[in-house]
Amino acid sequence: MTRRKLGVLFGLFMVLALTASAFADLVVTYSSSEDAWSEFTVDDTEERNTAAATNSLIDNGAFTKWGTTLGPSDPWTFWRDNTAGWTAGRLHEVDLALPANPDGINNAMGWFIQHSGAKEGGYYAGAYQQLTRIPTPGLYYVSISTTAFSDGKTGPYNSVAWYAISDSANPAEVTDWRELFADQFVCDNGDGICNYVGRDETVTINPGQYFHLKVGRKFPEFLGWTMFIIDDISIVAADGTATTENGFFNWCDGRPEDFKVHELIPCTNLTQIHWDPEQTR
Repeated sequence: MTRRKLGVLFGLFMVLALTASAFADLVVTYSSSEDAWSEFTVDDTEERNTAAATNSLIDNGAFTKWGTTLGPSDPWTFWRDNTAGWTAGRLHEVDLALPANPDGINNAMGWFIQHSGAKEGGYYAGAYQQLTRIPTPGLYYVSISTTAFSDGKTGPYNSVAWYAISDSANPAEVTDWRELFADQFVCDNGDGICNYVGRDETVTINPGQYFHLKVGRKFPEFLGWTMFIIDDISIVAADGTATTENGFFNWCDGRPEDFKVHELIPCTNLTQIHWDPEQTR
């Protein structure tokens, strides 16, 4: 993922036999509140936040709930591979609020994955939840925002992220994974900055299906690592919903409120995620 305009990647599809399982205990979780912040700004009010939570048909899509008794972020179930030769995927509670605002909280889901000696294959981690609030079968508008940065040796399309809608809760049984960003490379860790991007899509969803997220490194490149950050997931009915353009997007820093830009729509200042390149992850 470059800091320039996203291009669409075609033809990436992988059938994956996951050795992962849902965690019986909590994931190794890091609070990353001091190593990242975002320029993303929406004119939030209590009424607007309440309406967004009510209208979106996915629970806790903005990861505002964290550290509850049922897991790191209700109602998500987290999983990771148990493949040898990789630093076990670390789940991060990433706070993207400005450091100048110590009372602010803007949580996101972060995954850190690092190669540590594997000779072949890749490593994956993710999360899922059952969509219990979908009222009827039909077309729904899905939006997901993300960023990712890496360090060490890496090749093109090694750092990957997807979402999926499936009848099964088992990630290994999902067959239709949809990319969340489309560039050959994610941002370089040393830059300490990357665009806030994502994907909008109108898809068919049935009541009781499962929403999946998956991130990973496809190839065992020596000591290379990637930090993925996913946030601001929403699902709303497609019929009658305004501004339901499909495709990959950048967030544009519009001040006082950011807006999405798809395809060739111009944007003077892209919204950026900042982080501390020296932070231990």
